Amino acid sequence: MSGKEIIGGMAVLFGIASGVVYLWQIYTHAVKPHSFSWIVWGTLAVISFAAQWVEGAGPGAWSMGLSVLLCFTIAASSLFHGEKSVTRGDWIAFISALLAIPVWRMTRDPLWAVVIVSCIDAVAFYPTFRKSWLRPHEEGLAAFSIYSLQVFLSIVALKRYTLTIVLYPAVILFLNLTLIPMLIYRRSKVPA
Repeated sequence: MSGKEIIGGMAVLFGIASGVVYLWQIYTHAVKPHSFSWIVWGTLAVISFAAQWVEGAGPGAWSMGLSVLLCFTIAASSLFHGEKSVTRGDWIAFISALLAIPVWRMTRDPLWAVVIVSCIDAVAFYPTFRKSWLRPHEEGLAAFSIYSLQVFLSIVALKRYTLTIVLYPAVILFLNLTLIPMLIYRRSKVPA
């Protein structure tokens, strides 16, 4: 077993831990995920996993494959136990993200596909970020922190480093690393 495979396996284990923690928090009503974000993230994870697989990302892609399953599981759970307040901005972000997916299909270029998918992910992050700003105790700080470690390890485990392979996980990591300190700050300002 190579070092990349070991790190890829560790990323998967952290992904499982993150998913278990987040799903537990959903079912105990400790967090209320925004379904719009998770539906789009699951769809984008499929696209990213396919691009990574085709481009030969190796063990670094395993984590993204797991993310597909986790995102759709969380999306389904959030329909029943998630955020119920949906704003016009949430709808705009959700519809914009979904409408951009056909644009991705027309590119036929893996790099442009990943650039578009990364932009879509950033737009899809808006509903979760907005909800987390307003109600920071309803978002899973521990799960997002563990997930950030998962994504970092998945980048380290990549067999090849090209912009096509690295860009999407790097964007995910950046977005998570903006959410985590915001949650910490807002939790210190907003009573539980």
